[in-house]
Amino acid sequence: MPRLLLVNPWIFDFAAYDFWLKPIGLLALASALKDADFKIDFLDLTDAALISDGQIKSRLKRMPDGRGNFFSQEIEKPPQLKSIPRRYKRYGMPPESAEKLLSNMPEPDAILLGTTMTYWSRGYIDTVRFLRGIFGDTPVIAGGLYVNICPEHAQENLDADFYCLGDYEKVLPGILQKALGIEPFFKSPEELKLALDLYSHLDYGVILTGRGCPFRCSYCVSWRFHPQLKRKPLELAVDEIKWQAKELGLKNIAFYDDALIMDAEHHLIPILEALVKDGLPLNFHAPNGIHIKPMSKELAGLMRRSGFETIRFGLETADPNLQKKLGCKAELDDLDRALSHLESAGYRRSGIGVYLLAGLPGQSAEQIERDIREVKKLGARPYLSEYSPIPGTDLWAESLAASRYPIDQDPLFQNCTLLPCCHPSLTPQRFSQLKALCRE
Repeated sequence: MPRLLLVNPWIFDFAAYDFWLKPIGLLALASALKDADFKIDFLDLTDAALISDGQIKSRLKRMPDGRGNFFSQEIEKPPQLKSIPRRYKRYGMPPESAEKLLSNMPEPDAILLGTTMTYWSRGYIDTVRFLRGIFGDTPVIAGGLYVNICPEHAQENLDADFYCLGDYEKVLPGILQKALGIEPFFKSPEELKLALDLYSHLDYGVILTGRGCPFRCSYCVSWRFHPQLKRKPLELAVDEIKWQAKELGLKNIAFYDDALIMDAEHHLIPILEALVKDGLPLNFHAPNGIHIKPMSKELAGLMRRSGFETIRFGLETADPNLQKKLGCKAELDDLDRALSHLESAGYRRSGIGVYLLAGLPGQSAEQIERDIREVKKLGARPYLSEYSPIPGTDLWAESLAASRYPIDQDPLFQNCTLLPCCHPSLTPQRFSQLKALCRE
């Protein structure tokens, strides 16, 4: 069978942090390719463990729960971002380290590149250019969120030979037939575990027990790609977590489902019950913003017993009118109820995080401050999540009208750090004050 090289590209941005961040889509694809008997080589260009320089490694702080800093180097800002008074960086290993690693790998028959954030496009472009310099005319296949959300921009700017538009199990076989003359059958991600064993060292694990979300939030594009919630069979989800703990020796595992606690009695509860019965000493994290309304007393108690340490809720706003506009996921009473269940289970309210969107079209600084104060009244910790406009969402047209940047012309301007669509009252100084208020 052909040999394939899977690459997770560099991140080019003003800021980036390893918040249990792994290329889940690429790792799911790697499992499917291995299952189909392809020979796989894998390179995560953000993986600090692969940097051989001990002095560099010593500067990269890691938290006990696995989170930590990426290695970074300041690089020249793209012309479009010259006016932004912040340093622009490449997050990930130095190119010379990557070149040394690749020179020791067999030459691949094709290269598969994963992508995520649309505004990290310059990192993807530079990664492909770098790979071309080493492997010449080897076919490059690009897929992932950026390629699917901004297909025209990707095809105009990313020097790939093929673009995987859609789920890999449906689209990639046809691409491989054109590129290599082989049309394999792939299992879906729900049938396989993430190929974390491709890493030489891991500080934490990640798991995705289901794709899709039943909500239709106006700022989110997830449901457009996966309108139906598809989940791993319970036994496979439990086995994958046990495999990460026992075979890979991991203690900290982050869930990245978009709808983790939805219909919990038929999914998360039996998963956690099985893990509690097994008695594995695990710490779980839910950084993705779980839904508020489904939280129950039973689930809260089980999360506590199973080792859930990091819980982040996605409230988005406390304003009832804005909630209706965004998707009506939850209100303050729902949050208070969920916090009460968690408090009864032994959690401190101040240890529970609540994401609030900031920089939405028409959202004033005063509205954001009210949101922060309402969450703090309930005893939880507010976290401001800067709004990034995403093409294809219901809020895109309004974002386009509100933005002070041409967000439809270059995804660089969709960067949440720019607060591209914010109300005039949300100045950089005011935003810094609001972030400080969250920490008080």
